[in-house]
Amino acid sequence: MKKRLLIAGGSGLIGTALIKEANPDQWDITILSRQPGPGRVIWDPVANTINLQKNETFDAIINLAGASVTDGRWTAKRKKEIYESRVNAGRALENYLKDGRLSTPFYLGVSGIGIYGDRGNEVVNEQTPILHQDDWLIKTTIDWEEAHQRIADLGIRTVIFRTAIVLSIEGGALKEILGKPGFGVLSYFGNGRQIWSWIQMEDLIRLFFFSLEHQQINGTFIAASPHPVPNKRLTQTLNKFLSPKRLVMGVPKIVMSLILGETHRILFESCNASPAKIESEGFQFKYPEIEKALADLMIRK
Repeated sequence: MKKRLLIAGGSGLIGTALIKEANPDQWDITILSRQPGPGRVIWDPVANTINLQKNETFDAIINLAGASVTDGRWTAKRKKEIYESRVNAGRALENYLKDGRLSTPFYLGVSGIGIYGDRGNEVVNEQTPILHQDDWLIKTTIDWEEAHQRIADLGIRTVIFRTAIVLSIEGGALKEILGKPGFGVLSYFGNGRQIWSWIQMEDLIRLFFFSLEHQQINGTFIAASPHPVPNKRLTQTLNKFLSPKRLVMGVPKIVMSLILGETHRILFESCNASPAKIESEGFQFKYPEIEKALADLMIRK
């Protein structure tokens, strides 16, 4: 008999990859969506409603819901949307799990390494104190994780992954870098020394299923390759796999600030995140090095 998986945020970049990689002989997947369609259940996290016809039990619930932090400027309206899309999704699922309209033995929620802020070359892990908690992005991530944690408080085995920059040819940072019309130029940002923690999409999906299948895994983990790289090196490595090669140039911080407003800080913050905790549980990265990760992605391109 197939296992049942419910995905919130299933139509996004990570959700789409998750559905593609899930073995169709093992998993029957339902998506929570605002739009109707096959295999979908309509929900409205703001209104705290999920359109269930009866009480439903799933073998796992994965919550990927959340508006992109990189889509446009952080206006007051956009900040509100980013915050509420994350927190409200967790609260809606919590309410339905609390009263039994939904039930599951396993819940997985994502957050981000943005919770650490700009930490330079300091190696951070799950025990690292969170600083500057009044910062908007950090507070948003804290509250996002608290929404996940309330589900753990119901007695459900819960895993929270603080995800690094996800590398995929389908979208996200890599597609943005490749897709910018730069007249044969690839850009890094500022001096390019800021550390970018990253994870190849295939490894992220493998992490999800690894945590689902191993009952002892519980709590918060960093989802990042064991070998983060400076932003400039990532761009230079990417250029190795392009034909023809492009000119690699730095873009001054002031320029990106004028173009993106406050959103530009994501490009310049440095976070050296360690996945040692999940590795200690037995997980092995298929793409631990940036060269191998990019080579695989560019071959598929």
